[in-house]
Amino acid sequence: MHRFAGRLAIVTGGARGIGRAVAGRLADEGAAVGIVDLDAAAVDGAVASLRAGGATAAGAAADVSDEDAATAAIGDLVAALGGVDVLVTMAGVYPWVPFEAMSADVLRRVLDVNLVGTLTAVLSVMPHMRTARYGRIVTVGSGTFLIGAPPQSAYIASKAGVVGLTRSLANEGGPDGITANCVLPGLIETEHLKEQHDGADELFAQVVRSQAVPRRGRPADVAAAVAYLASEEAGFVTGQSLLVGGGDRFL
Repeated sequence: MHRFAGRLAIVTGGARGIGRAVAGRLADEGAAVGIVDLDAAAVDGAVASLRAGGATAAGAAADVSDEDAATAAIGDLVAALGGVDVLVTMAGVYPWVPFEAMSADVLRRVLDVNLVGTLTAVLSVMPHMRTARYGRIVTVGSGTFLIGAPPQSAYIASKAGVVGLTRSLANEGGPDGITANCVLPGLIETEHLKEQHDGADELFAQVVRSQAVPRRGRPADVAAAVAYLASEEAGFVTGQSLLVGGGDRFL
């Protein structure tokens, strides 16, 4: 499949985990891909891997919660690629903080990365998409938004904001041929998740039992959903939230 032949895509948080799978999927289908991520070494590695596979790729290291740095990084990638047709905002943090340990500072940090970082990325590409009268924006929420799972109050609040922002973006961009949709991943098996949680295997066992499709979620599952929403085929789909969780819950 070459749905993205000639298309130019930027993926924030695209150097590792689900974001890396998304960048790879878009590249495999013909897109030139720009990656923004906090870890410069990971960015270099991801770009080298994409190029080794025959893709056109560029990278920039930046913290998406730093508005000036993120704007400059995305601007550099737009210049390097020669434009931007697709934006996927995968960058995010998901601390597990018991509510009793929550603070305004914790909430602000999570909001700055997950919600403000998403807004900054969109603001950086929207003028280019408006000029081209074409664009695909895919944001990332979370299936936890639907159930308010503890102990993730800051994370869930930020992802609720992303869903709301995406719905507004659909109306903002629609007249100029720009769609905006949100993917809501369920529990997905990544190296970071396994490193962060000693009880990951037990967590997966519990969650998989509640799914209609009884297996662990993979980064490739999310990447496939993103690729659809980022494609020309999804031109009449906007403002929607697509849950990718094996049927762990239904919208």
